[in-house]
This record gives sequence, C-alpha cells and structure tokens, in this order.
Amino acid sequence: KKQDGAVAMEMQPLKSAEGGDVEERERKRSAGPKKEKSVLQGKLTKLAVQIGKAGLVMSAVTVIILVLYFVIENFVVEGRPWLAECTPVYVQYWVKFFIIGVTVLVVAVPEGLPLAVTISLAYSVK
Repeated sequence: KKQDGAVAMEMQPLKSAEGGDVEERERKRSAGPKKEKSVLQGKLTKLAVQIGKAGLVMSAVTVIILVLYFVIENFVVEGRPWLAECTPVYVQYWVKFFIIGVTVLVVAVPEGLPLAVTISLAYSVK
C-alpha cells in the first residue's frame, strides 16, 4: 500500500508448518488441559450459589425490617419528633442494623461448606 509517497507493508500473523497461528497454539499450550467438573461438583456449586443468594436476600430483608421497626416505633408510636441533635444516635442505630444484616449474610454461607464439598467428593470417588 502507498501512503503519502511511502510504502507501507501490511503485517500478517506468522503461520506454523501445521497451518495454525503461532499465537493461538501458544494460548492452547499455556492454558493446559481443561478440567471438567463432575456432576456432584456442579450440583454443589449450584447449591452454594443458591445459599449465597438466599443469604443476601434474607440479610437485606432483616436490615429493612429493623430500620422500619425503629422508625415506626420511635416516630409513629411514641410520637417523638426528628431532632437534629439526635441524628448521630439514629445513625448509630442504623449502622448497628447494617452490621446485623452483614452478620446474617456471613452466617448464611456456612464455613463448613467447602469442607463438606471436599469430603463428599472424596467419598464419591471411593
């Protein structure tokens, strides 16, 4: 091709003797053999994801219920007005509710799940 009086060459990827791209072969070699999941591993992974999602939903519901209960109890039932000087106290309660929600989320995904997966896979191999 000619550009502004100069000759430019178009670069082509190197081809190996086998006819494939060198870069493509290197990627395949570096990737190594693909490990296939067993049926049990697939089901356990799916179960772990479902437990995580359910825990996330339950922790969000817990935080929402605690905040609503606090707001209704203090401002509707007891009839307290929102005082600007009490705002830090309200924020402390809401942070406490958020921490409770995070605790629910952490507890929902049991620490023993990876161990249970390993043990069940060991027994299934036998």
